[in-house]
Amino acid sequence: MLRRKPARFLSWVVAMTVCLLISLPTGLRAQVTGSISGYVKDQTGAAVPGATVTATLVSQNLSISAESNAEGFYQLTAVQPGLYTVTAEKSGFQKLTHTNVTVNVSQPVRLDLSLALGRVTQAVEVSAAPPLVNTSSATSQDLIDDRRIVDLPLNGRNVIGLAVTVPGVLNVHAPQQLSDARSGPRMNVSGGRDNMNLFMLNGAYFNNPSRNTGMNPPPPDAVQEIRIQTSNFDAEYGHNPGSQVTVVTKAGTSQYHGDAWEFLRNDALNARNFFSDQVPSLKENQFGVAGGGPLWKSRNLFFFGSYQGLRVRPQSVPVVAFVPSAAERNGDFSGSGTTLSNPIDPLTGQGFTDSSGNPCVANNIINPSCISPVAQNLLQYVPTSPNGQVVALGSSPSNNNMGLARIDWNKSNKHTLFGTFFLDHNTTSTPFNGGNLLGYDGDSLTQQTAEWSINDTYTFSPTLLNQFVGS
Repeated sequence: MLRRKPARFLSWVVAMTVCLLISLPTGLRAQVTGSISGYVKDQTGAAVPGATVTATLVSQNLSISAESNAEGFYQLTAVQPGLYTVTAEKSGFQKLTHTNVTVNVSQPVRLDLSLALGRVTQAVEVSAAPPLVNTSSATSQDLIDDRRIVDLPLNGRNVIGLAVTVPGVLNVHAPQQLSDARSGPRMNVSGGRDNMNLFMLNGAYFNNPSRNTGMNPPPPDAVQEIRIQTSNFDAEYGHNPGSQVTVVTKAGTSQYHGDAWEFLRNDALNARNFFSDQVPSLKENQFGVAGGGPLWKSRNLFFFGSYQGLRVRPQSVPVVAFVPSAAERNGDFSGSGTTLSNPIDPLTGQGFTDSSGNPCVANNIINPSCISPVAQNLLQYVPTSPNGQVVALGSSPSNNNMGLARIDWNKSNKHTLFGTFFLDHNTTSTPFNGGNLLGYDGDSLTQQTAEWSINDTYTFSPTLLNQFVGS
């Protein structure tokens, strides 16, 4: 009799129930995995049923297997993105090994295998990568892989800016830092509106729900790849009629890896503009670290994390404000060169007067008894100047702190799960928020994006797969 330990069975039921409850409110979400499929044949082209095909993720030593059916067809589903080694073996045939098989998110890999007769101890190794032509889907899409992310120039280090390399994508807006609810990534795809795209981070919704723009993703050092689908989406996609943008973060590997960076912009290194008499002051630092590795190697538990900071200190900009003179503060505008007229009361159609019946404005002078006490109180916050002008210097500094944490657990060859937490915190301030007096109408804004997600994948059989995504 097959028995299951009650505690283990109960924990499995609770975990699956929690995942279900988490995933239901979020709606249908796209998978962040790929697949490998093809036919196993002998050298004459005949199907080889019952062959065992195994794909091993090189970075985490994770293996998944499937057997070819009567037609020789095999399929490996829910394959995590990465570099794989694929082997095929069956008694009476030489073992076949394909190396350097790259699997990308939402991209099925077609890999046909040809077995040669021989002993099992004999092996044939093929190092050439399989063709990347997608023969199972009509979706128009493009992949921005790790090589493009690392090698292509990227001003501001927002990986969404690389969408300009995708056919049909125009007017890409990828800000270095979010400043308000409307400032997220946008782009026109196939003639659509710039805020009609769906952004996802590790399969979870990553749009601003109020503005329908994207959110800034992690830095390039934490991103493994970006999949941009422009038309003919599968049923798992939708929500917005524009492109479907899936950003997949890196995961920890069997070895420890990490890097640190610092990008500096400073006026000491800049040249003077031909039409300017000086070099504008600027201090900008963008720095961070990223790394990952095994957290508990015997349990196939891996971690990855990154942090990026941004500090921008631009030059203080002079702003000129015209302030009233001492006479004008008392209502005497006779020397201002401006002609004042007595306002008309809309109820009576007559000019405004004081309590004695005298007009409030006469000969370019405002009657002191008609000046509002509120205006008199506000005048104490307006500076005075002998020449009627006040020049103020005000800087608009900004800060950004962006962090990512990811945990991967390969519980078994059939059950994998990972969770991520992402935080993007931005602060900006300005002493002039539509005004021109220092400190009179200043503003300080804090914008923050915080998202967690859980992705649980269980393969019951080569034809039955269950995946929960909660965020």
